[in-house]
Amino acid sequence: MSEYLVLARKYRSATFDELVGQETIAQTLRNAVKSGRIAHAYLFSGTRGVGKTTMARILAKALNCLSADGPTVDPCNTCEACVAIARGDDMDVIEIDGASNRGIDEIRELRANAAIHPARCRYKIYYIDEVHMLTREAFNALLKTLEEPPPHVKFIFATTEPEKIPATILSRCQRYDFRNIPTRRIAEHLKTLCELEGIAAEDDALFRVARAAAGSMRDALSLLDQLFASGADVTDREVIGILGTPPDERTLAIARAVADGSAAAALTELAAVLDSGVTLAGAAAALGDMFRHMMLAAACGRDSELIELPDQQRQAVGELASRFSAPALVQAVGIVQAVVRNMRGSSVARALLDAALVRLAEADKFVDPASLIERIEALSGGAASGPKGSPRPAPPAAAKAPVRPTARPAPPKRPAGAAPAPATAPRPEDDGPHLRPLSTAETEQVKKDPAVQSVMSLFDGNVVDIRQDLAAPTDDGEEE
Repeated sequence: MSEYLVLARKYRSATFDELVGQETIAQTLRNAVKSGRIAHAYLFSGTRGVGKTTMARILAKALNCLSADGPTVDPCNTCEACVAIARGDDMDVIEIDGASNRGIDEIRELRANAAIHPARCRYKIYYIDEVHMLTREAFNALLKTLEEPPPHVKFIFATTEPEKIPATILSRCQRYDFRNIPTRRIAEHLKTLCELEGIAAEDDALFRVARAAAGSMRDALSLLDQLFASGADVTDREVIGILGTPPDERTLAIARAVADGSAAAALTELAAVLDSGVTLAGAAAALGDMFRHMMLAAACGRDSELIELPDQQRQAVGELASRFSAPALVQAVGIVQAVVRNMRGSSVARALLDAALVRLAEADKFVDPASLIERIEALSGGAASGPKGSPRPAPPAAAKAPVRPTARPAPPKRPAGAAPAPATAPRPEDDGPHLRPLSTAETEQVKKDPAVQSVMSLFDGNVVDIRQDLAAPTDDGEEE
């Protein structure tokens, strides 16, 4: 019995034309090979399973195919070099794991071997996967060789975290960013593979697998392998059972109960989903995806390609989205995603999700504190506060009132026979002729008053101006 080869290896793309979802990068590299403008170092960055290693092997075969007189955009895939490169064990195309060969000693060995000419191929190619795992000293040791390598040496780096690579390395490479593969492209490729394997598969099931892969072709092929191992046809029910996610109809029922404002119905639907074997995390993630799809339908229309759902579910989501306002859907996405984060490691995860559904269903009863403050200020005649960090607008002039101390100290006594103090003419900004400003000494005395200090401390305020009645009586019965 021959050893089983998983789909990701059995159907690995062998030419530039076979790559799925990375056509722009493939065309650029084809043109570079065709025109002879082949760089000495390439950096492929992107998430897992989007084709970085596959692209590196295709490029290596294009440079070293023995059936052509020179680099070719169409490697034969039958010569000894092409076959060995496809397996990943060619003597002149050295594949290195950056995580386990990250030290300076390994880079020193690489530099020493780079000076040796290839055994049978045109170029000696070093492919370092997860290159960001190299140490700083290893990167520094590689700098000179990377900038001016021998004519027969090419470097291809791959990484999922390009931000961790030093700028000195990035500046010496041609960088290509691999994008996540669209869900529909993955579903189409899965359908082709099912036909090649002679296994019947439902379109909705394949679309659900592609959506669960989140842009990674390798993840999608691994899930499809798992479905093939069950021995049955690929159906939507089988996919739901393996993924542990609720059917779209169940998730729509929860969202519909929220739209009806029925917290009881939403909680009942959630309980039914959990009783069917779906995990709490899977239910919360599916609910978040459903509200996101409704938000996209409200913002972009139900026919938008951003809504990664089969046509039937797409129409249902579009109809349900019309019952929500755009701000309500944005808030729903935020609430559910916050619950997903808080559920991890929580002992009351079910309560968190239940509370989120109640809040969404009865959203009109929950008032945001910031909006409540703005409403109170508007009712009191003040302006709503601006963005965080911006100065608060000054209140209208009518709202300004003279600040009076809680306890007014008695004015200092005048010597007997002294002429009364002349009345100070009110300033133009004084609030009427019966008020006069206090002198500096009097103001300082008022500020030291315990009652005034208590009020200022309570409101974090300051005494700006103090006025006093001109006709205030003195202790000896005289008037000022």
